[in-house]
Amino acid sequence: MAEHGHDSDVDAQHHCTHSHNHVSPNPHGSPQIHEGQHGFKEFNKNYFDEHGHRYNDHPDAHELARRLGVAMINAYTFNEDSTLVLDYACGTGLISRNLAAHAKCIVGADISQVMVDQYNQSVFNQGIPPEEMRAVCCDLTVAGPNQLDGMKFDVVVCASAYHHIPSIEDVTKALASYLKPGGSLLVTDIMKPSSAESAQALLPTEEAHINIIAHTGGFEEAVIKAVFEGAGLINFSFVTACKAKRNGHPVQFFLASGTKEVTEEA
Repeated sequence: MAEHGHDSDVDAQHHCTHSHNHVSPNPHGSPQIHEGQHGFKEFNKNYFDEHGHRYNDHPDAHELARRLGVAMINAYTFNEDSTLVLDYACGTGLISRNLAAHAKCIVGADISQVMVDQYNQSVFNQGIPPEEMRAVCCDLTVAGPNQLDGMKFDVVVCASAYHHIPSIEDVTKALASYLKPGGSLLVTDIMKPSSAESAQALLPTEEAHINIIAHTGGFEEAVIKAVFEGAGLINFSFVTACKAKRNGHPVQFFLASGTKEVTEEA
């Protein structure tokens, strides 16, 4: 990790808020969703459309994105002359910006038009051409790969978004479908705390978050591994990406990675 990557904490208050009244954890660490599965997507879209214009105002969000970006760069061999990146649930582009110097092209995708507009405005303000970095408003879990004009990517990244998605199985399969053979999926989110005291960090803090968080309590390695393998990904890895603080308690972000197998047909 880069300097302070493991040693000092950032406040994840604004970046990740894990709370939902309609879910409860099962003994294996994967939440069971009792109701409202189909509403999460619309609630998230509306929430981030409403609050997206303030997202970049939080310095801690920038620092967390920097650390997660460093972890991704350490996990995958980016090539600034050839690597094509898909940043799923890209938001305003904080992760994309940390990867931009290491990739040939980055395409962001998000269901919030407000977030996408901010992403593209920032790219324009920096004088970066859209063929090198751009975002589109779409839901990649609904349509097939043709939704991005048939593009395939060397690496697909998804930072701190899995807790918003009811079916991480479905989204992982969808993201894997956008990978070139031999390409890698990199996912970051909060680990399930190892103690009850640490779990206090993930308790609800704002009523507005009740309808946008599909998974409480963080994710266990075994759950993420099963999801990656279910999507046909191999060479699974699960490491600590960085530390942060939430509600005054320490939390850890994981980085999970997997590779799309190269078949004879490919």
